Amino acid sequence: MTVELKKKARNILGVPDEADMNMIRHAYRELAKKYHPDCNLDDKSLEDKFVLITEAYEILCGGKNAGRYVKLKNYTDNVKETSYNEKSYWEWWVERFKDLI
Repeated sequence: MTVELKKKARNILGVPDEADMNMIRHAYRELAKKYHPDCNLDDKSLEDKFVLITEAYEILCGGKNAGRYVKLKNYTDNVKETSYNEKSYWEWWVERFKDLI
């Protein structure tokens, strides 16, 4: 797990760098309640926000799904860092697996 992803995860959950697991868990639960798709049936756009919050929590607590951080890897929120380049990934994938297409 890179430091960059952990910084993004902390930014998404709104916790400081020195936050302990209790603070991280509390922030996650508050945001999860607010953006959970079952609580916001009329607004489907909040589902992506909920997935992003869940991925951020998984990254910080090292859960079993911490390696699956697709949305978080693409997330940029006033962070001046290079974002994940989908086009170059696609080119890499086609180059290696073109026989499967």
